[in-house]
Amino acid sequence: MAVLLLAAPASAMDDAGYFRVADELQQTLNSRWDGDAGYYKLGGGGVEPMANSMLLLTHSVAAMKGWTGPSRNDARARALAARLVRPGGPYVTKPAAGQAHAPGWVNSMSGRGGQHLVFDAEVVDGLVYAYRARQELDLPASTVQGIREAIHRTVRGPFWRWPTIRLNQVNWYSLMYAADATVTGDRTLLRRDMSLQLRRFFAQARAGGAGSRIGNFGPGMRFHYLPHMPLNVDKNVDSAEYANIVLTFTRFYDQARRAGMPQLPASSRALAQQWIKRVISGYWTHSGYMNWDSGLGFDRWHQGKKFGLTQEALIGVATGAQSLLPGAEWARYAKYMLDRGLEFYVRESERAGGVPDPLFFDVNTVPQGEGSARLAVARVMANAARAVDAGMGAMRAQEPPSLYAFDPDIGRLAVTTPKYNTAIVAVNQKAFPYGGLDLARLFDGEQDVVSNIGGRPPASFGLMVRDVAGRRVTASQVGRSRVSAGVRPLTLLRAPSGAGAVSSASVGRAYAGAFRDLRVTGAVSARGLLTRVTHRFTRDWIQTSWTATRRSGTARYTADVLFPSWGGRDARVTAVLRDGSKVTVGSRLVRLTSVKYLWVQSERSGYVVVPVGTRPAGAGVHTLRVSAQSSDPRPGPTAAIQIARAKRFSRAALTVRLAPVQDEAEAAATAAQLG
Repeated sequence: MAVLLLAAPASAMDDAGYFRVADELQQTLNSRWDGDAGYYKLGGGGVEPMANSMLLLTHSVAAMKGWTGPSRNDARARALAARLVRPGGPYVTKPAAGQAHAPGWVNSMSGRGGQHLVFDAEVVDGLVYAYRARQELDLPASTVQGIREAIHRTVRGPFWRWPTIRLNQVNWYSLMYAADATVTGDRTLLRRDMSLQLRRFFAQARAGGAGSRIGNFGPGMRFHYLPHMPLNVDKNVDSAEYANIVLTFTRFYDQARRAGMPQLPASSRALAQQWIKRVISGYWTHSGYMNWDSGLGFDRWHQGKKFGLTQEALIGVATGAQSLLPGAEWARYAKYMLDRGLEFYVRESERAGGVPDPLFFDVNTVPQGEGSARLAVARVMANAARAVDAGMGAMRAQEPPSLYAFDPDIGRLAVTTPKYNTAIVAVNQKAFPYGGLDLARLFDGEQDVVSNIGGRPPASFGLMVRDVAGRRVTASQVGRSRVSAGVRPLTLLRAPSGAGAVSSASVGRAYAGAFRDLRVTGAVSARGLLTRVTHRFTRDWIQTSWTATRRSGTARYTADVLFPSWGGRDARVTAVLRDGSKVTVGSRLVRLTSVKYLWVQSERSGYVVVPVGTRPAGAGVHTLRVSAQSSDPRPGPTAAIQIARAKRFSRAALTVRLAPVQDEAEAAATAAQLG
């Protein structure tokens, strides 16, 4: 397939820019149209009704706005709208397997499939746009009536009415109530049921609130996916994707207020403002991609189809819930991140020569099929169309300042700047294999992998100590398995908000927002050694200090500080010496006293490592060859600065500064600034 061509990226897309994204993604799916069947045949996995609905949504917005590019196709839109509501299609009037209810939709265009609330909601979303574009699309009266009846009958059933709720996912219900109001003119559910759903959601923010076991949020406003389950259930460590999915209720909030929904209580509005600040700062990056950790682990992590769902939260924050924002600038930040995310996805499409892989960054532990990949395309394309319809093409985008978010109980610190994004996740609750006191990952401002995506030692950052037999004694990058009362896994030392926050901090305040100088520390004790790691984050660079202090014992240990790379054979480590010469680092030690800086080159990006302060006597640099890991499937060699070799040291320490770079010239210039 021909490589796609996208106009030069801009910080703010207008309507034409959004439609260009939709047009180019549309062309990756055009060949899947089956005129005889009247829908896009997109593969298995139960995706076709949802994906076809998103294509219907895109065609409908293009028609409403008079767009003439490939994303407009009125004839296909008419066929799709009819297929989604007529007998024999995915709309059923008898309960099916799964979350059984009737009427509703199944996950098969043939009508033989399972049910889930997301199948209803996503199909209904597309149908609403078709209904709104009925004149431009020249929809037959029978199809228009079919849309009204199918949506109204479904939403009025007990499966969707208050007090029914699936976990804490108020977003699906908000969508359905708004849909019923749009196609029937009856705003009752939008006024009443949505109000009740949102009030309950915020009343259950804290443990024990309105019958909730642990509450919807933890200290720092991290999200609990299973609030009815115990705190240390793996899925409750956090969920970047589901937090954003639930926040998509904001797409419909202002519509509900215009329909007469009462204003939320002041306490609920305050919680919403804090949560939005936490979501934008802690789950999104300047590259438009998520700062992604998930309690559902590989079942969700880096799935393209979930990325498409999460972007809807940015649309809602930018346009749909202005009274809930912590400040008007957060709408502009959300637009900036959405625009960059669309650019990111088209870039992935260009690299793939068509449909991007269903999983980003070669994650493969839980494979996804072609259907999932095409659903991702349809969802992202629909988000470009939603942005046009929501008026985002006329909005001003604003590049956010450097942002952070801190959750004191799990010791998660997310950081994003225009230059890089990263996170520390001290407690992983065994939901995923990575974590600890060091950077869990490092991407540059374009979301290319700088170092790793979630490695464990030795494919990670951190201090690793081994005995004389080569067995690991301790490592700083090992995640704790649970939240423990009274234990502070990570301490925020300097920040605009949250410095010194304890793990038992009350729920309701986000330790998040803009920063200029952020500092954090943590420690772990094992086998007579106390290992402390301290980080300093600025807009352009990161400084980290590692210290291993002997508390007992006399065993001889070897200590290496690790600096990973990404991209397999395409990655390498170069030591630039004080005399200007360059050495490719291998298994033989290069004396640290002779090294000016290290250039760690990954597949599409890289970084420099500049030692600062005292260099340990006898220290040297070498590389470790590492194997693929489930959470870091394409590691390159790890640069290791050996600060002790089979020694009975009482203290071993190293401090470095590092920063992402793209090429040799930038590496030299950046190292000169950091040194």
